[in-house]
Amino acid sequence: MGNRQWAMNPDSVILPPATIAILGGGQLGAMMCEAGRRMGYRMVVLSEDASDPAGRWADEHVIGDTRDAQTVVALAQRAQVLTNEFEQVPPEVLEAAERVGAGRGCRVAPSSAVQRTCRDRRHEKMLFAKFNFPHGPFAIVESADGVAAAYEKLAAGGGGGAKKVVAKVARGGYDGKGQMWLESSGDAGRVWEELIGPGGGALMLEQAVPFIAEASVIAARSPSGQSASFPMFRNEHRNGILFQTVTPAGFSAETEKKARAYAEGIAEKLGVVGLLAVEMFVLENGDVWMNELAARPHNSGHVTLRATTRSQFEMHIAAICNLPLVPVESLLPGVMTNLLGDLWTSRNGAEPRWNEIFEEPHGTLHLYGKTPRPGRKMGHMIHTGHTVEEALVAANSVFGRLT
Repeated sequence: MGNRQWAMNPDSVILPPATIAILGGGQLGAMMCEAGRRMGYRMVVLSEDASDPAGRWADEHVIGDTRDAQTVVALAQRAQVLTNEFEQVPPEVLEAAERVGAGRGCRVAPSSAVQRTCRDRRHEKMLFAKFNFPHGPFAIVESADGVAAAYEKLAAGGGGGAKKVVAKVARGGYDGKGQMWLESSGDAGRVWEELIGPGGGALMLEQAVPFIAEASVIAARSPSGQSASFPMFRNEHRNGILFQTVTPAGFSAETEKKARAYAEGIAEKLGVVGLLAVEMFVLENGDVWMNELAARPHNSGHVTLRATTRSQFEMHIAAICNLPLVPVESLLPGVMTNLLGDLWTSRNGAEPRWNEIFEEPHGTLHLYGKTPRPGRKMGHMIHTGHTVEEALVAANSVFGRLT
């Protein structure tokens, strides 16, 4: 009966014990499963490896290819909601699920249209430009011959001396991968070969943004158009990988107001159902410029597991099921610290000294159960305190002792 009602009304509320299917079995899927099961939903995960972290938390773990339309459609036929934890699922596969879901009662969130935008930096930047969301100068390059001219235009920067330029692959690339800084025209001559190669593709060239801080805002939006956003996060990256996230971010009230309005506005323009994480740059004058999007839970949002009244995973489940999206409030200042495989490497493969975390009364450990390798996200710590400074001291002290 619930399926027939949803087939007639795409904005219907989907209540437990409905089935939610997740494409992808990583740590984001695992934490979605944990939240969904606690809320009373049946959670099914599709991924290629039986050892994937989400399999430990799901009611059912289906082994298969998330890029195969037939496999994904078969999963959609068994669920009331189909969501994903990464951008690698092709939009065409989600389109096939949407066609089946419309008649069989399965909501696909994020949609194929949202996925198409958020997996391609070209579409993201064109969205910012179309709807006047502030962003830095960029150029889209779709052949090797176009790199030099695009570099020269961005490096000139409208006067004031040469500007630094970064090249990024249009699709794929994360945690600093698929990127290269250009210092001269000579770099422009080889960047296509190094980042794209013979297989073809496209590059996004961006003028360096004179930011004083990196930040993110996570917005939730439901099928009925209700929206809410989390407090702004301040992020620190090391070697292109997120190291720490802090909340409250410490920016002015006006900056936070603008940032949250931009995130909710982008989610509305895109028609997002679920979460949208917007990575931003904060400028010295308090303005915020858009950088990149992710239509899913986000690494910077892990701090919400301890620091806010709703976690990002609870809000994602609520949004895709069209439950009420209440305002999210801060409970305590919090710091999330990523734990990479380098911790094991520095100890010749031995486990880090996890007991150090439990020496701190306000620290928690989250390990994902993955095989260690350098640069791989293996888990995270969250520390809370009466102030951000107190939480940061505890987090950094523990991190220094883990090795």
